[in-house]
Amino acid sequence: MASFRRDPSLAFKILTVTFIIGFYVVYTAIHGDLVGTAAPPKQARPKVQYQGWNSTKLNRGYEDGYRADEVRLAMLRTFQLYRAKSWGCDDIKPVSGKCGTSMNGWGGFIVDTTTTLALMGLWDELLLEIEHITNNINFNTANGLVDPLETMSRYLGALVSLADTIDSRTTQYISHEERDALLLQAIRLARKLAPSFDSPTGMPWPRIDFSTNKGISSTPVARKGDSKPSQQNSQAVDPASIGSSFLENRYLSHMTGNAVYHANATTAWAPMVWNKYVEDWPGLIDAPIDISAAEPLGRERHWDAGHSSYYSSLIKAAILAPADQHSQKYSDRWLQAAEALRHHLASRSTPSRGEGLAKMQHLYMGKWHNGWYLNEQSQAACSTPGNLMLGGRYLGREDLITFGQALLEACHHTYNSTPTGLGPHLFSWVPNIGYLNGTYEPQTAMQQAELAKFGFWVADPSYKLRPEFAESLFYAWRITGEQRYRDWAWEAFTAIQKHCKAPYGYAGIKNVMIDPTSTTVQAAQRATGRLLSDAELADESVASWGETLKYFYLIFADVEKGSLDRWVYSTGGHPFRMIG
Repeated sequence: MASFRRDPSLAFKILTVTFIIGFYVVYTAIHGDLVGTAAPPKQARPKVQYQGWNSTKLNRGYEDGYRADEVRLAMLRTFQLYRAKSWGCDDIKPVSGKCGTSMNGWGGFIVDTTTTLALMGLWDELLLEIEHITNNINFNTANGLVDPLETMSRYLGALVSLADTIDSRTTQYISHEERDALLLQAIRLARKLAPSFDSPTGMPWPRIDFSTNKGISSTPVARKGDSKPSQQNSQAVDPASIGSSFLENRYLSHMTGNAVYHANATTAWAPMVWNKYVEDWPGLIDAPIDISAAEPLGRERHWDAGHSSYYSSLIKAAILAPADQHSQKYSDRWLQAAEALRHHLASRSTPSRGEGLAKMQHLYMGKWHNGWYLNEQSQAACSTPGNLMLGGRYLGREDLITFGQALLEACHHTYNSTPTGLGPHLFSWVPNIGYLNGTYEPQTAMQQAELAKFGFWVADPSYKLRPEFAESLFYAWRITGEQRYRDWAWEAFTAIQKHCKAPYGYAGIKNVMIDPTSTTVQAAQRATGRLLSDAELADESVASWGETLKYFYLIFADVEKGSLDRWVYSTGGHPFRMIG
């Protein structure tokens, strides 16, 4: 066979070049550019916040300074009373002033409120907290068994978020050394929490024993807001316990460059995201779940306490890092769950029949429990409207924004209907014709009267200072720009100021249907000689009170502070800057 010549003739060169050019023209005509042009420009993130604020140079509606300052003062009062009576404790009991140890003894209030203080610009108070965190907290030991979900949400999330918040701007108040010390504490805690993922499936154990560094089985205590928890075995967990700490671990990997945290969190919720079991209502997970086999042990489905934060975390994970490998899957699964909520769990109430009142109907969220439709909702579910609006705006689904607004209207109705202006912890309604039949009916004459007047009746009259209603109002205001959401927030905050102020902070109240300041109640007090006082306040701390104040503050602060176009808020209300 003839060999190729080392010095080909001019004619051969011309023929070769002609062939290459011809091949290029034919190939690109069929397949497009062979070598490719410059990569297309990076697709802009969808804008989440109301864009009307950017269409004018006027500052009207941007900030309500007076109301923001009032919320800030409430946080300052809370901090000062805690520091004076219970510094270093997990919390303070607001009526008695006693020290609380509800969060393993590390000073839960100090850590969890750092991001609230940072957003409010309470720098002197924040520096005191940072000094305590970096010098006095030892995460190697714990007071009692550790709940991974609560610890990641309140402690780990706060530490990572605060370090990121410091990175986001230049400040003369917090040094680089202090920032690094905070992140180091987050890493230490994450390492102690790592055994929670050492289950046969990678789903987190319900508890961790820090003395043995092992995850253990433990019958979970019913979460606040779940009035009738199912009987669960010792290895059963709910979706929230599995999937609510994804953002904290994803962001810790982003800040440290260590992929193990992100990998653990992805493995943990993978059996729910890529569910191998048939879903009667695609997107909704059957629970509780056996962590040893990743299989459902019951048929509970809802967006209420113990479940909702898993679903909300899906869309937040997609927004946080849209370039991540599974980001599209997360948003798809969230969309499925949102549609299932709308078509199967939401139900409109029958009209109220109160004399002199317009007949009202509202859209509430029920629960599916082993073949029964439970027509009850807790205030914990009032975070769902805001999440629907967030995902609806991000994905361009205006119908889901409208759906969220309707659900938020119902949550507001439960506040607006009571004598105190505060929503009952748990309530029920009668589903209208065309919806699933409800399981519960009013049991007392008082409940029947409430149903007739309000269109719902109270199942648990307590108010627990929960953040969910304020959280949804924050999303609603920032996404739609409608003033009514600010007004609703101010109504709720002033009701808290009126009824929940306690000697050593703020306390939940035992019955929202009794207003001690009303003339009727005061007349009854005088007749019986019984006075309503601190006895009507619940002497128990609320871990999320700082989060509640954070959302109230952001509603009245400048709309660029904590913007939804730059920050994603975790289940515990801690902000993380978007990645990419």
